[in-house]
Amino acid sequence: MFRYAVTIIAVLLAACSGNAAMRRFTPADADARSRSYLAFFTRGELDSAEARLAPRFAGPRTHDALAKIASLLDGQQFDSTRVIGVNVNTVNGVRHVNLSYELHSPPNRWSVANVATFDSARTWFVEGATARTIPHPLEDDVRFTLAGKTWRHYLWLLISLVCVATSVGMAFFIATRRGMPKRFGWAVLCLVGLGMFSINWTTGQSVTNLFSVLIGGASLTRGAPVLPWVLSFSIPIGAYYAWRRYRQWQTQPSQLVEVTPTPESRPDETT
Repeated sequence: MFRYAVTIIAVLLAACSGNAAMRRFTPADADARSRSYLAFFTRGELDSAEARLAPRFAGPRTHDALAKIASLLDGQQFDSTRVIGVNVNTVNGVRHVNLSYELHSPPNRWSVANVATFDSARTWFVEGATARTIPHPLEDDVRFTLAGKTWRHYLWLLISLVCVATSVGMAFFIATRRGMPKRFGWAVLCLVGLGMFSINWTTGQSVTNLFSVLIGGASLTRGAPVLPWVLSFSIPIGAYYAWRRYRQWQTQPSQLVEVTPTPESRPDETT
């Protein structure tokens, strides 16, 4: 149950989907032409692949390199072709796009490939291509798991859970204090954390940034599906100040207004 709980919390804390971010930054036209270029190798059309090369890269060495890619991919039927890396640069008005892919072909064959293209007038050319086989999906090497981790990983995870519980729990508590002035504003402040203490879940390397602001107390993010998860937490400084404000409101005396009745005026008595 603990592992299930950690998995659910990890999903909730993730700032954004790596797959969605990858699709957002991948130029659709460059993706289509790179996939079509890889298809030349799967169909054994080495001449067509060479024809798409920029003229300055033509030569015997390039031919041999492309032949190796063709021998690796020839005849494969990919049922999954996923973008795992994007690099877009514009130099002197010319767009250069470098895309990396993770490829899967039945029954259980995995490969990674890279295609670098650039725009030229109304057409495009290839300026680089590579391919190699891998024993398993790249995600297996960076999967978020508790198995085989050090005490440092567990300590980081525990602190992160405490920070989330403190920030979210205090926000809920403050939001339900009826009568407290500006309680919803203080509830939002509870979610603000100061600083960012991060650990690479795969390598165990940690990074500290004291000048960052983190919302929610902790986060679990990665830049791409094949990049390591990064677990971060922050000091729940907003929850601390909200609690102080709540205590001040609880202890301040009631502002009572005392009304002193004035004596009724009576008419002068005459004798």
